[in-house]
Amino acid sequence: MQRTVRTIIAILACLLMSAQPALYGQSAANKQKAIRVLTLNRVQFLYMEDVARFYGFKMAVNGKTITLSSKYSRLVFTNDGRTANINTVEQYLAFSIRTYQGHVLLSLIDFQKVIDPILRPGTIPRHVVRKIVIDPGHGGKDPGCQSGVVKEKDVNLQVSLRLADLLRKRGYTVYMTRQSDIFPTLDQRVNAANKIKPDLYISLHCNATANPAIDGIEVYCATAAGSAPSDSKVISAKPCPANAYDLENAFLAYHIQKRLVSAIRTSDRGARHKRFKVIADTTAPCILVEMGFLTNAGDRQGLSHSQRQMLTATAIANAIEEYKNAVVPKTPRAATN
Repeated sequence: MQRTVRTIIAILACLLMSAQPALYGQSAANKQKAIRVLTLNRVQFLYMEDVARFYGFKMAVNGKTITLSSKYSRLVFTNDGRTANINTVEQYLAFSIRTYQGHVLLSLIDFQKVIDPILRPGTIPRHVVRKIVIDPGHGGKDPGCQSGVVKEKDVNLQVSLRLADLLRKRGYTVYMTRQSDIFPTLDQRVNAANKIKPDLYISLHCNATANPAIDGIEVYCATAAGSAPSDSKVISAKPCPANAYDLENAFLAYHIQKRLVSAIRTSDRGARHKRFKVIADTTAPCILVEMGFLTNAGDRQGLSHSQRQMLTATAIANAIEEYKNAVVPKTPRAATN
């Protein structure tokens, strides 16, 4: 009985300690920029008002809607929701926004791996972007999704060839996991890419669903360790190879999503996270693009024709250019006498 009581007391003490805020990102002396950290159910959260102050944003709460805004940016969250609208782009979060004792909370991992690299690209590791691998999904015996006579494998290849041509004209060295109607396995795609050691890996796909009314763009990067994929609440405890590039992936996914939705004027279904093998096991910044739903008449018709294929390829190429410029290594200043 005494042992049971001591155990209960110990558990309660741990819970109480975990609910005490610590400080993140700055020293306790610099309270103007300090962000308090609160651990609830083994997940670390940040106080949203501290995050707003950190970025110099104004924070407003209207019912379940939380808005952070400045002259340059506007972020909209929903209490109990797992998405953030960042400068009009839908972005999925690893954990829901929540309230605790009257305070709005954002998970630490969403701050670190989603919000911050988008708002502060200067925090992303610098590297040269020259070699790019393009992966047209499916192929050969694997048609992918199919609607009528339109096969995903064909659309993927057609857009990939257009994208490769655009990138080569801009000076990039481009490799493709397939250039014809053949079927490389997932392992073959990943192994070939890792052997090349590219600076970027882009996998192109089309979507499908039972509801023909659903259309739009989704862009995926690998789920970060310690967070949950966008379609689940099950946490990915162990890291995958792509997690070495979480910051790069978040920035690139956001900007590809933004460019595609703007160029095609279709539904924004959000930048998301999931561990598809080709983007989880690739040892480079890597993104998977779902270019539209072949089960939707509008998307299917568009993706079957050259105009939308070129719009799609151009939007992705422009986002890659934006990424390249954001991570370009800084030129050392010349020594002065």
